[in-house]
Amino acid sequence: MAESAVNYSSNVGECSNSKLIMAESAVKAVEPQIRERSGHAAAADRQHLYIWGGYASVADQEQFLPRDEIWIYDLERGSWCVRQVCGSAPPPLSGSSSCLLDGELFIFGGCSDDGQTNELYSISLGDGRFTCRRVTHRSGSPPSPRDKLCCWLHEGRIVFFGGYGPKLLREVGDLQSFTVDEASWADGVFWGWNNETHQFDPERRSWTEVQTTGGAPAPRAAHASATIGCKGFICGGRVKDTRTSDLHCLDFSSWTWSEMSLMAHTHSRLTHCALPLRGPQRGLQTDE
Repeated sequence: MAESAVNYSSNVGECSNSKLIMAESAVKAVEPQIRERSGHAAAADRQHLYIWGGYASVADQEQFLPRDEIWIYDLERGSWCVRQVCGSAPPPLSGSSSCLLDGELFIFGGCSDDGQTNELYSISLGDGRFTCRRVTHRSGSPPSPRDKLCCWLHEGRIVFFGGYGPKLLREVGDLQSFTVDEASWADGVFWGWNNETHQFDPERRSWTEVQTTGGAPAPRAAHASATIGCKGFICGGRVKDTRTSDLHCLDFSSWTWSEMSLMAHTHSRLTHCALPLRGPQRGLQTDE
């Protein structure tokens, strides 16, 4: 499987279908305004940005946003539209991890009113109905329930890292891969942060926990991620009351972690800034 852009008609700004196409002579509808939110799922292709879920603050209380709608931003036209999601939509969630693969928006994990989840859903973006389904697996075991994790795409598979959520006592094996936040001894449940790497193959519908080498990042959640070639990067995140700014790289070809040293880059930039400048320096500004 490979990433692919989702193609709409020339009326994509209006989310074109038989019910929504308007004649040029008709009165132009008011463009819908997306509601402010955080903790939502987002993914983009070359044409559109897709937004699902999250929550908003209403009267100083957090309120989950509708699970049966998806917002689409046309990157060329600069306009929003909203479409109804049909099928088996996830419960309202925040802190899910999402990606776009073969015309489907995959949504994994997140936190609802019932706590963290480890279910995987996909929304079809090209069927004109935005049909959602719960993705069941044929082999392997999914990660434990978690939210605020990240994901990368690699050779048609989805790679997940980190997050926060509960584990049963028997599942907590290595404390270097799981940092305990709090525990319910009566139920044998521990909440905390992890640094596990899991991989899902949509074609085979199989889960695998990847055994990585090198210096893995410390357990964390709410970190940022990016992919460059066959490498996945993470930056920052939180564990307990600590926020981090470290940068790590996972080489998908060898599943080897390495921490990116910023000292050499910082030295290079400072050396560059120290070079003598030719000509007048009036009005010189720097972002250093």
